[in-house]
Amino acid sequence: MRKQVFGRQLGRDKNQRAALFKGLVSSLVEKGKIKTTLPKAKSIIGIAEKLITKAKKGSLADRRSIFRFLNKRALVNRLVDGIAPQLKDRKSGYLRITKLEIRKGDRAEMAQLSFVDEILAIEKPIKEDKASRSGKKKNAKNN
Repeated sequence: MRKQVFGRQLGRDKNQRAALFKGLVSSLVEKGKIKTTLPKAKSIIGIAEKLITKAKKGSLADRRSIFRFLNKRALVNRLVDGIAPQLKDRKSGYLRITKLEIRKGDRAEMAQLSFVDEILAIEKPIKEDKASRSGKKKNAKNN
């Protein structure tokens, strides 16, 4: 029974779905394309496009809103500083779903979710947290 759940349930409860969507969108931002099942791809395409639209504006409030969803500063910076400027000419339709083969084990339809335009890799060194740096210094002194 549907019980007034918006969107696809995907055989999960609310918290599991939220974690799944965060993981898939994070992987999409990090890698540029992901391979998943067709219903999962259709479920996250709207979420990802809304995040990209916010990233194109790039204000501090938008960065914080994106950070609430992605929870990683490096991914927010990659989305706002790397991906969004390359998509500034588009008003919407940033992502594409390409149907792939049917998975052999459970006959699930597979799909690839990727950006419509080719996203050029912008590699910036990821800064370490202060806690991890201080831990390395302590270990270096002890040796």
